[in-house]
This record gives sequence, C-alpha cells and structure tokens, in this order.
Amino acid sequence: MTHLLLASAFLVFCLVTAPSMGAEPQTRWIAAGEPIELMSGLSARDKSLASLTPGTPFKVLKVNQRIGYARIVLDSGEIGWIPSKAISAAPLPPGLPLIADPQPPKSPEQLHEEVSRLQTELIAVRQAASDILRIQTERDQLQSSVIALKRELESTTREKNALNEDQKQSWFMIGSGVLVTGIILGVLLPRLRVRRRNHWGSY
Repeated sequence: MTHLLLASAFLVFCLVTAPSMGAEPQTRWIAAGEPIELMSGLSARDKSLASLTPGTPFKVLKVNQRIGYARIVLDSGEIGWIPSKAISAAPLPPGLPLIADPQPPKSPEQLHEEVSRLQTELIAVRQAASDILRIQTERDQLQSSVIALKRELESTTREKNALNEDQKQSWFMIGSGVLVTGIILGVLLPRLRVRRRNHWGSY
C-alpha cells in the first residue's frame, strides 16, 4: 500500500512539474532586411522598447500564429513582441549585408536626369518668387497711388466747400445791399415827391 501511494505521488509530481522541466526556448535571430521594432504589446497604445537590427539573437517565448506575432526575450532581459516573419532560425551568414538596400544604386544617366529635373524645379521656384516680388511691388505702388488720390480728393473737396462758402457770403452781402437800398429808396422817394409838390405849389 505504501509503495502504491509513493508511486501515485511521484506520478502527480511529474505531471505538475512537466511544463517547467520542458526544453528551454531555442535561440533565434532577426532576419536580414529592415530593423524591427520590439513592441511592449500588440495594441496601438503600446510603445517601442528597442530597434532590433538584423542578426540580433533572442529567445522565443510564445508565437501567436493567428496574428503573426511572437513574444521574445532578448539577452538583456527585455521582453516584447515582433512579427513572426522577422524571425530567422539560423544566424546570418558572414558577409551578408545586415540591412537590405531598399533601392539599387542609380546609374549616371538616372542621376543626370534627376539633376536636370531638380534644376528645372529650381528655375520654376525662382521665377515664381520673382513674380511674387513683382506683384508685391506693383501692389505697393498701387496702394501709394490710391493714398495720393485720396489726399488730392480731400484737398479738392475742402477747396470746393470753401469756395461755396465764399459764394454764399458774397450773395448774402449782395442781397443785403439790395435790401438796404430798397428800404432807403422806399423811405426817400415819397419825401422827394412831397417836396417837389410843395416847391411847384409855391409858384
């Protein structure tokens, strides 16, 4: 009975400790290509922990085949997520460029065409800049002309108003003189007629 209990206990111990006694994660490497960002998580709010260059060693802790990402741990102890396609099962061969050149080197003809294109764009930019300066100069000249015309109009208006006032005063004086003359004549003429009658009556 004792042996049976010991065997059962050993079996339970083996079942419990089996995951921890499994094989240690194998070393993998970042594949050749562009650097890979080690992300703290898989959401948009998570941040980048490090930029891993091709050939960087690490250990895979978990692979999520559904989303194509793997949880890894670096030799420094940092843990994060990277795309599964960036994992290489073997280190990069010696002499292989770690970062792939995204564009092949340009030929002299392509460089000459690009220089010509840039020179054409530069000429167009300079011409546009000169047109802008010319437009600004013409605008400033027009504004100065408008200001001068406004001042001339104001001066002419003041002179016209002053002339109108002078004419009004002149006509007022003339009217006053005519009125006074009429009053004087209205007073004197009857008297003169009376005197003339008296003078002729004395004869």
